[in-house]
Amino acid sequence: MTARPETQRRRAGRTAIGRAHGRHRTFLIATCVALVLAAISDEATGYDGPGPFICVAFALVVALIPWRFTPLLATVMSALFLYGGLASSEFVGKLIHPNQVLDFTAGWVQMGSFVAVAVFSVASVGYARRAVPSHS
Repeated sequence: MTARPETQRRRAGRTAIGRAHGRHRTFLIATCVALVLAAISDEATGYDGPGPFICVAFALVVALIPWRFTPLLATVMSALFLYGGLASSEFVGKLIHPNQVLDFTAGWVQMGSFVAVAVFSVASVGYARRAVPSHS
């Protein structure tokens, strides 16, 4: 027994991605993909911090919470991770000196993913449909 199409639409309409349309939806999905890619590249370096879990958690928040400005939380998170990475001399050393190919590549993919998260999340807020007041 499958759910009726109207029930499926109603369930999908509860999430941010389910409610979004057009470019707004594309930017939300791109933000989530960039966050997951950042988590994978963070895990690939073997770092023992909570970064991968934080990235996946923010991807879920962006995908599920239908508030227009929710993606800006991911922008702030990515800016903090970029700052933290660039403030660490150990991490910057991995970005500059490719002694280990995996660490070098994963570091650059992670930094690029955080920049992409910031760009896509700000763009998704710009394309979000503004709430129209009802004249009931």
